[in-house]
Amino acid sequence: MTLVLVTGATGFIGSHLLPALGARGHRVRAVTRTPPAAGVPGVEWARIPGLETEPSWDPLLDGVTHVVHLAGLAHRTEQRGRDDAGEMDRVNGAGTAALARAAARAPALRRLVFVSSIAAGGPAEVASADAPARPVTAYGRSKLAGEAALAATLASTPADWVALRPPLVYGPGNPGNMARLLGLVRTGLPLPLGGLRNRRSFLYVGNLVDAILHVLDHPGASRRVFTLADDEVLSTPELIRAVGRSMDRPVRLFPLPEPLLRAGGAVGDVLARLIGRPLPFDSYAVDRLCGSLTVDAGALRATGWTPPYTTERGLALTLAELR
Repeated sequence: MTLVLVTGATGFIGSHLLPALGARGHRVRAVTRTPPAAGVPGVEWARIPGLETEPSWDPLLDGVTHVVHLAGLAHRTEQRGRDDAGEMDRVNGAGTAALARAAARAPALRRLVFVSSIAAGGPAEVASADAPARPVTAYGRSKLAGEAALAATLASTPADWVALRPPLVYGPGNPGNMARLLGLVRTGLPLPLGGLRNRRSFLYVGNLVDAILHVLDHPGASRRVFTLADDEVLSTPELIRAVGRSMDRPVRLFPLPEPLLRAGGAVGDVLARLIGRPLPFDSYAVDRLCGSLTVDAGALRATGWTPPYTTERGLALTLAELR
């Protein structure tokens, strides 16, 4: 029987992955800094300090056949202009490298699955793992460093690795951006986003979990990096209309030229600096609303993976919790 160690087990993705692993018959050892008060049936919990402290992985990997590495520092700080490269490197880069070194010593380990990020590839209108990686943020560079550490450290060991690069992941339990979008639609106010013609890929958490389960043992995934996303690619207006349909609420959009939206974001940046705290509408928010990023999932699909959820269904499941 397989024993899967999951890092970051209490996070957004981990909370969806643990029951899915159990349903597939895997034993699970969940590793986190703060185990929950009420455990998940069939899950063995272990506490570790932060990844930057180089936890003692060897006893935790005893008997483990697979690792799913979810833990890491997300890009919340650099979202508002605080790009802490040192902390990102220590947690996402060096922390993953330390886990890889321990994985190389674990005699039972067959595969380590690393959930990286689309940011590891850098800016591109169409993101593909085959394109040269040129990350431009500390977050992206730290995730790419984690991928490189896995490839180098496990190169000559029986254990192998897989890296998955998702775009924005949404789903129940991750209200963040989706909650703000829900709030906008719920107001019923006209929104000045009707003129945007961008194209963006998203990933429902159920599709990401399914992909993790798929690559856990698939021979065609060995020692490869994959980009993945939902099948559908949406513009910002299409996404807002899809949210409105899921809520059964009318959506009113009108066009405002993109330069004016970006000017409004710049004003938000100035106001945020003046009051000393971030505002919901700034240059970062405008970049996400106006920018394009489509993801080519062809390589992963060639191994036989197909996302089981449509974006419409994923949004409906997400918004059902937020209503």
